[in-house]
Amino acid sequence: MLSCRRCMMGGLARSASASAGRAQPTASAAAAVFGASPAAGASPLQRQSRRRHGFPCSSGPSPRRAASSPSPAASTSASASIPSSPSSAPAASSPTAAAAAAAAAAASASPPAEEAAAYPYPHVPVMLREVLDAFAPLAVSSYLDCTLGAGGHASEMVAAHPELRTVYGIDVDPTAHALAEPRIRAAAAGRQGFELRLLRGNYRDLRPLLATVSSPPPQPSAILMDLGVSSMQIDTAERGFSFMREGPLDMRMDPSAALSAEEVLNTWSEAELGRIIRDYGEEKLWKVVARRLVQAREVEPIRTTTQLVRAVGQTQIGGKLGKGGKGAKGVHPATRTFQALRIAVNDELRRLEQALPDAIAALAPGGRLAVISFHSLEDRLVKHAFARATGRPTPEDEHRTYGADKFAFLDELEASRVAYLVTRKPVLPSGEETERNPRARSAKLRVLQKLGGSGGGSGAMGKGGRRAREAAAAAEEEGEE
Repeated sequence: MLSCRRCMMGGLARSASASAGRAQPTASAAAAVFGASPAAGASPLQRQSRRRHGFPCSSGPSPRRAASSPSPAASTSASASIPSSPSSAPAASSPTAAAAAAAAAAASASPPAEEAAAYPYPHVPVMLREVLDAFAPLAVSSYLDCTLGAGGHASEMVAAHPELRTVYGIDVDPTAHALAEPRIRAAAAGRQGFELRLLRGNYRDLRPLLATVSSPPPQPSAILMDLGVSSMQIDTAERGFSFMREGPLDMRMDPSAALSAEEVLNTWSEAELGRIIRDYGEEKLWKVVARRLVQAREVEPIRTTTQLVRAVGQTQIGGKLGKGGKGAKGVHPATRTFQALRIAVNDELRRLEQALPDAIAALAPGGRLAVISFHSLEDRLVKHAFARATGRPTPEDEHRTYGADKFAFLDELEASRVAYLVTRKPVLPSGEETERNPRARSAKLRVLQKLGGSGGGSGAMGKGGRRAREAAAAAEEEGEE
């Protein structure tokens, strides 16, 4: 009986310890994911990045940091999660910065007070600390931001990597270029040989866009794709992305694009509306919502966001509403319909499916690709693209791993392998970040590293790569016999 009690108490202690560990993720755990190390033997670049983002670098603080930095007790959790840097100071003296400030005011992009205090720009970059940690082990000479936005990630990458000399920024929104340029240049102030190339277009066209820079096209050593809608676009009522603000139903990422959400709602058939709400919005009651939209537009055209919210109505199964008129999981009834329309208007999934292999091919040997997705459809495409690049079967090819030809197929996968996974599972934002920025709660980060080169860090192979290696080892043993 005594031994049982002892086992029970030990189990409770271990359970409490594990719960505490999950509640407070440590710096060493985050470092292990991306191949960085908080130990004193880390490289100067790793130590610099970890000092900038609140992770310990050695057993004690350096004298210079202890003399120049405030004590940990004087720092807030917000400033630790999203650090300030030289790029954080607005460069209001230059005409470009003034134009960017005017564009920000015109876009009426005003983050909540907590975010504004922590990050003085109209767009708060999501998972900034995790992105910087993903690239920390590398010597980044050139960086490609496929979704530049207001330049939050790009400017912090410039500040975190003194060796960075070339930044390429892709965005379809001209306002993004006006906001990002002064921030990035401020972060690189005084850096000799620094070059910023702003490319107007969609990340789907990253291959031809890079070809316009030089021949042969440049091979960046770090590429970031931050999918989804930026805070600037959500907070601008005239863009029509948010059901929380009255505005026209536009939803175009590229203002010059032809198709708008209003046209989709008022001209597409009920079957087509149902298809995108089912496939892109993952709405269980897609037939009900499609029928309601058709009935509403028969009375009057659906032209504004509030009209669309009223037309969607209550879509929670069983009619149960939570706090604030939301469902059991805190999801607004119109969320999935707005998501489906935005994806359809901008053809987001097809563009992403095309861009992922091009981004992997564009990487320099040893370079890394980091992708932040915001819903399961995007994350599934990223996961499958990474599986193909790392020589692992996707669910569509799983049936080929059985039968008489399975070894030939596994050999084919291994031969096509061009990269390995840095993150076996997606990295999620911290609890502090989701509290400060609720829009980050659905974000997932996946990182891949291309083979070759001298890139640092260590990666993890998934099941498909393990199978291929086992098949290769078995073939070698047969040859030896």
